Amino acid sequence: MDSVAKATKERVAQANGRLKAGNVGLAIMLRNNRLYLRGTLPPKPGSMRTQNHQQELSLGFMGIRANPAGVGAAEKEARRIGVLIQDGKFDWRVYLKPDAVQKIALELWDKYVVYKSATVSITTVRSTYAKTRGKLVKWDRPITDKLSAYEFREWLLQDCQAVTARKYLSNLNACYQWAVNCGLAELNPFEGITQGLRGSNEFKPDPFTQEEVQAILEAFQSHKLYNYYYPYVRFLFLTGCRPEDAVGLLWKHVDFGGKEIDFREAVNTQFNIRKKSKTGKSRVFPLGEDLEVLLQSIKPENGQPDELVFRSREGAQLSHPNFSRRAWKGYTNRHGKWIPGIVNQLVEAGAVDHYREPYACRDTFISHCILEKGIHPVQVAAWVGNSPEIIHRHYAGVVRKIEVPTLGF
Repeated sequence: MDSVAKATKERVAQANGRLKAGNVGLAIMLRNNRLYLRGTLPPKPGSMRTQNHQQELSLGFMGIRANPAGVGAAEKEARRIGVLIQDGKFDWRVYLKPDAVQKIALELWDKYVVYKSATVSITTVRSTYAKTRGKLVKWDRPITDKLSAYEFREWLLQDCQAVTARKYLSNLNACYQWAVNCGLAELNPFEGITQGLRGSNEFKPDPFTQEEVQAILEAFQSHKLYNYYYPYVRFLFLTGCRPEDAVGLLWKHVDFGGKEIDFREAVNTQFNIRKKSKTGKSRVFPLGEDLEVLLQSIKPENGQPDELVFRSREGAQLSHPNFSRRAWKGYTNRHGKWIPGIVNQLVEAGAVDHYREPYACRDTFISHCILEKGIHPVQVAAWVGNSPEIIHRHYAGVVRKIEVPTLGF
């Protein structure tokens, strides 16, 4: 270590001591001859986080170099930022330092999101729209004409799948078209940019076999730790509903007398937000004998109509991500050891051919209804909340193949 690097390291330690004593809330980090500040900062623009959390802030773009003098400037900046955070005035945009033109693009996008927020769900704003903005921030270059828009498109195609890139570009096209109509922009560089960009339609259902379903249900039912998930798993298999529909189901939606379930509300499993079902419409599902017995077995004696049907072990709202990550798939513990979930254990034991995500319960219901029971795809589509076109397109391969008869022509 040369003398400058050694002196810099010593200055960082001294400065951090003063920052800690002053309860500033930030510390100086020295890594690869670069200076950073680390502390509990507000979420970055485009982030899906909503609470302050530990983050790093680069100081290189401010001309603060990793040397003894730079450490002094970094300490001064840390104290200034600490005051801004305390006063609620910290603004990430100053430190992200996008190009001036790109900053205009980001501000334009933010205005568009405010405009759309009145007509789209909060989950769309916090997920799709936030990710779109995040791509603009990550690109960090101006998009002013068709050429730069197509350069952005090519970068997106290297960064994500075509179907996802198309979604981002469609959002930006809508944004700029709105801006042109409002007089906020002179042209729309994204107009027609998705032309020729095809998303992948190669979705292939991967249902479990009857034997695999039975093995999974028996494993959950007998598991010492995860047996309380058994009704939830069986419900997914028996209805083919989306996990968010099952998590959002309330007892008032179950009509034992009328023998039906009304799927009208869902809980976004990523943001834990109650909303309308994915289609925005209520759909009725028949309450067959197996399903009725299952629900009657878990219905509380003095339960209230607005209570959740499926709950966690503690009685709170069931977390599908936690179920999927730990009970179904498995996880790596804090010691770095892989703890396989129930389905992966069954794969290792040979009872399940290969691993599938919980969403395959939906594939299993749809496929077995069409293939094993011969139920018309239009009826199955109505049950699971899809269009008949989607069922035909994605599940055509599971329809029983019948030989063309000899017609005697």
